[in-house]
Amino acid sequence: MKWFDRILTGLRAAARDLISEDDVDADRETDRVAALLDTAQTRLHVLRSELAQAVAREKRAEIDWRAAWEQANALDAGVDSALRAGQDEIARSKIEEASRAQVKADELSERYQAAVRVTSRLREEVHALQTHIDDVQRRRAGITDRESGAASLEQLHQIKRQQRRETTAVKDDLKSREDDVACREDRLAARDELTHNEK
Repeated sequence: MKWFDRILTGLRAAARDLISEDDVDADRETDRVAALLDTAQTRLHVLRSELAQAVAREKRAEIDWRAAWEQANALDAGVDSALRAGQDEIARSKIEEASRAQVKADELSERYQAAVRVTSRLREEVHALQTHIDDVQRRRAGITDRESGAASLEQLHQIKRQQRRETTAVKDDLKSREDDVACREDRLAARDELTHNEK
């Protein structure tokens, strides 16, 4: 299962690397994670297809084994019946046939058990791969949400800085106008006083 380990290692590394501060690297890693997830999804699809075929083989093997087992039991019952009836010659001929049927049933039982093991292993692999894919997708969604949150906070800070600059500019402008108005008022007051003194 080296391919499986490589995909998981790559997915974990890519998910960790998504937190990179460099936007170019982050975009590259995002693309890498997406590509690895696509590869994992493709492998999952293949595994599910293999599992479906294995389940069909297991079912056929079970049907063959049960049919052979029933035939062997029927032949054993025939041997028992012939022995009870005192038909030793018929019982001997049926014993050999029953023995072959039992050997065949045992072989088919082993084949069925092997099919069950393969199916069980494939189910485990499908479940494990699906679990890892789900985990990476959850982590990727969490990182994406965090990135969006960080971008929103950065934008908020930029707006606040811009607002502070604009507020400072407005205050400076108002102060300048106040000073200008105060100067004009002082000049007018000085003229009024001169005019009043001349009288």
